[in-house]
Amino acid sequence: MLRESRSRQDVSKVSGGVPWEKRIPLTARNTSSLVIDRLCDRAKQDNIAVACLYYDFQAQEEQTITNMIGVILKQLVGMGDIPGNVREAFHEGKKQIGGRRPRLEDLMRMLKAVVASLPQVFICIDALDECRPKNLPELLESLRDIFQECSGMRIFLTGRPHVREAIRRYFAKAVVIPISPNPDDIRNYLDMRLDRDDEPEAMSHDLRADIKRTLLEKMSDMCVGESDFPPINDAYLLTIMCRFLLVSLNIDAILGEMTIRQRRKKLEEMARGNGLSDAYTETLTRLKAQKGNRPILGLKVLMWVSCSQRPLRSRELCYALGVEMGSTELDLENVPALKTLLSSCLGLVTVEASSSTIRLVHFTLQEYLSNDPILFDNPHSTIAEVCLTHLNFGSVRSVSPTLHKAPPTMPFLEYASLYWGEHARRGMTENVKRLSLSLLLEGFDQHISAQLLFSRYHYERGWGSDFNGEEGRTGLAGLHAVASLGLVEVVAALLEMKGWDINAAGWMGGTLLTWAAERGQETVVKMLLERKDVNPDQPDTHNNRTALGWAAALGHLRVAKLLLERKDVNPDHIDTGGGRTPLSMAAQNGREEIVKFLLERKDVNPNYADGFSRTPLAWAALRGHEGVVKMLLEIKNIRTDTLDYTHQTPLSLARSHGHPGIAELLLEWGNVKSDVADPVAGSPRPRLKRALEWVTAWGARWRGGGYART
Repeated sequence: MLRESRSRQDVSKVSGGVPWEKRIPLTARNTSSLVIDRLCDRAKQDNIAVACLYYDFQAQEEQTITNMIGVILKQLVGMGDIPGNVREAFHEGKKQIGGRRPRLEDLMRMLKAVVASLPQVFICIDALDECRPKNLPELLESLRDIFQECSGMRIFLTGRPHVREAIRRYFAKAVVIPISPNPDDIRNYLDMRLDRDDEPEAMSHDLRADIKRTLLEKMSDMCVGESDFPPINDAYLLTIMCRFLLVSLNIDAILGEMTIRQRRKKLEEMARGNGLSDAYTETLTRLKAQKGNRPILGLKVLMWVSCSQRPLRSRELCYALGVEMGSTELDLENVPALKTLLSSCLGLVTVEASSSTIRLVHFTLQEYLSNDPILFDNPHSTIAEVCLTHLNFGSVRSVSPTLHKAPPTMPFLEYASLYWGEHARRGMTENVKRLSLSLLLEGFDQHISAQLLFSRYHYERGWGSDFNGEEGRTGLAGLHAVASLGLVEVVAALLEMKGWDINAAGWMGGTLLTWAAERGQETVVKMLLERKDVNPDQPDTHNNRTALGWAAALGHLRVAKLLLERKDVNPDHIDTGGGRTPLSMAAQNGREEIVKFLLERKDVNPNYADGFSRTPLAWAALRGHEGVVKMLLEIKNIRTDTLDYTHQTPLSLARSHGHPGIAELLLEWGNVKSDVADPVAGSPRPRLKRALEWVTAWGARWRGGGYART
């Protein structure tokens, strides 16, 4: 619970700061849940809006800053009248081919409009410490920007102490509330557990008293008084956060014994123990000592939950554990019940009620399991074999390849389709290779897993979720898939088995090399560049973008260096997706290492203006990439006043898109003209519709030879 003397500060009345709370995982996220529940109860009567989300260390790939801001926007947009500019942006985006996902700057603009339209807004983010470190500054900066512009917004965050300083940098007046359970909380919890003892004959009055006294004393050794808080540091606050979990695991271990003598012996061991690590070791020992197949099942559950590429839903895990190696179909009678899975793990895993996601009971258990290399025998190869066995089932092969999502009767199909390659790359064995080839050589173009995999790629490119694979069924899907997944052994085996047009285009216009470069698969790129039949500068057929263009756009420096070791790769190749060069795309996306690498070359033009008449400097200024702007300003003869198609300079783009730091940099550099208004649109930020019309016309003229590089 929030400590009494500190928690009575009503969160809604804290002005000018961000309430900060340390969570206690007796059950997952219980403290923040109480705060969110209270706010939601108040929302109905006080006309306030609440948006909440949580980070998960197992879902860092999916929880990008764009996705998380989008989640907040989605929750708030239905709580009042939708502002006109938000409606307009949505409808304009839908008009584009396949629909286009909004960029972060679009989402921020819409979120600010929605928050400003509501009387009071609370944004609650739990487990901020599980946010990917490189994404945290951008998230906090985005929240600060909204907070500064919208006086009716309040923010509630939870997390481990190591993110405290990052928060202070963006919110100087943040209110920090460290939380720990008081002795009464622990005493009440122990009474509840002892009252529910399944073996009351193995308990005596003296033993019960000793259990409460010993565990309370052990916990008090880790506590400080209400008024005795030392300077906050990682070790202290981490200890506070783990205490309740330690009590829970210790009482589980004691009550798991069958006699008074055994329980007293276990209590003595707990008293000598050294915190959570010993508690985990003890719990795993008890897990392995269970009867029948429960130890095997319990370890399998822990392996899947700790090694999965994203959090698994309960039905996904149950069906995965029902797959037998070497089988040709799934036997539903072999699928274990969720209750059986949980009981076999002795409390080390839990289920999120809201999402049915199975999680480890605490992040420290993930660290503990990761530090034990012999607990699981080659887990990624095991998971890859299960995924591939499932995908090779006849019933799965018979699923229509035109579906956009897995049938509900096959809950494990999506995970197996999207992540078998990641597990295979981390645990390649001869059996995994054999199962991969079986999947890929037998009509992979017509396999539902190919549709699901490339649909995800289509979505990640920002092209929308309605991927149509019919136009790309050229027989290359299997080869291109394993290249994108980085399975160099499987790529090599496929190339040896039959003759391929290695430079041909397949789904989404990609070639074998462009797919490997786009996904950052260095080993595959290196292998392909050693072949004489590979054209390293062959562009795809969708954007006329080369492998170097994709590597530059997505920040794959090592791949870019490999490609430019070849003299037949043009470092200034112009695509048809806006007339962009690799430097232009790297600058737009803030790929500082790529920008630095390209600027060191004499054959790269730093002033090239693309089809939008935007230079790399203009793109970096518009997107707020200060580091890239600094690099470009160091270039001799860099042009700072080039007008884009909206008649804006880099300076006006920085100002109009909310990047005052970059505007100040440009002004300090000197020789920068005043902003130039757009005489056509009458505004420095034209509507999306006008931009799309211009791009369409420009694309036609490009194909007809109306534009040439100058």
